[in-house]
Amino acid sequence: DRLRAFAKGEADLDLLAYQAYVLGEEFDRLLAKKDDLTAYARALLALTLHRAGRAEAAEVVKALVASAKQDHWESPNRRRPWENASIETTAYALQALVAVDPGNPLIPVGREWLLSKRHGNRWQSTKDTAVAISTLLKITSLDRLGAAVANDGKPAGREAFLKKIGVSLNGGDPREILVDLNNPTRSTFEVHFSRVQVGSNTLHFQALDAQSDFQFDVEVTQRVFEPRTDAVSQGVEVKVAYDRPLDGLRLGDEVTATVVVKAASPVEYVMVQSPIPAGCEVIRGSGAGTFARFEDRYEKALFFLSSLGEEEVRLTYRMRCSIAGRFTVLPAWAGLMYNEDLFGTNAPVAATIK
Repeated sequence: DRLRAFAKGEADLDLLAYQAYVLGEEFDRLLAKKDDLTAYARALLALTLHRAGRAEAAEVVKALVASAKQDHWESPNRRRPWENASIETTAYALQALVAVDPGNPLIPVGREWLLSKRHGNRWQSTKDTAVAISTLLKITSLDRLGAAVANDGKPAGREAFLKKIGVSLNGGDPREILVDLNNPTRSTFEVHFSRVQVGSNTLHFQALDAQSDFQFDVEVTQRVFEPRTDAVSQGVEVKVAYDRPLDGLRLGDEVTATVVVKAASPVEYVMVQSPIPAGCEVIRGSGAGTFARFEDRYEKALFFLSSLGEEEVRLTYRMRCSIAGRFTVLPAWAGLMYNEDLFGTNAPVAATIK
């Protein structure tokens, strides 16, 4: 009933289309404004009409086909661009075509476009991933999906020869690895061991099922943790300032931190982490600024942003000094939740509480 109440007063046509899709009603309002709908809204409206047995579904699908961008669909960037991303729009459009016009030639090319946008085992966001998987399971055979995964970066014309091996260090429990022995260039893998003894160590490879002989080249690396002293900017920049010097704090003092972030180009799904001195606590609910969500954790303030552009975004929170001592404030970090290559950090700073 609450969702019905929201739908009756909803002015955003994209949101109304999704609400109608969930409820199976309220589509008459959308039909009255069908010429103003985005591809996202048209696809959802077509699915809703088809489920209701309404003949208008065919007309909406024709408009949807006409708006295709060769092999996929896009929707304009509105107030909530994460709801209208091309992946989600294309997924719903394919569902609508399969339901109303199953012989449409856009279905196979749209399916291949959707598969091509997969990054490993996911799409851009969790929402994109959920609707993409749901769509592909409805419109694609399991054999085709398996082939798409198996052929990632693999030369054409060679069947996968997948075998299981175990890798152990110094007689410990083996880590199970699945490799393709017919495609050795794609059989590179990493195994991490937390305990390495001083001196010699034995790395053992073991066949866990019947297979032919194999050999591996082993590259051993050591990760050395060193204090980070410089700021880093790889597509995202973050700075943190405080309303008082951190080297002269006293117990009970409240400090306001201002976090400034910006991106080299427009991005979505951004997370900003601002660690605090170990002798402080984030004041609950003190986050302020333009963000989708704020969390006050025991060791840091955490902001989630739906989008970020070239203009600076200022976020603030307050912390209270509760334990005396000398502390290091770890670097703040801002980056994309679904693209680890784009991020920025600032330099660490020292704090003293007396």
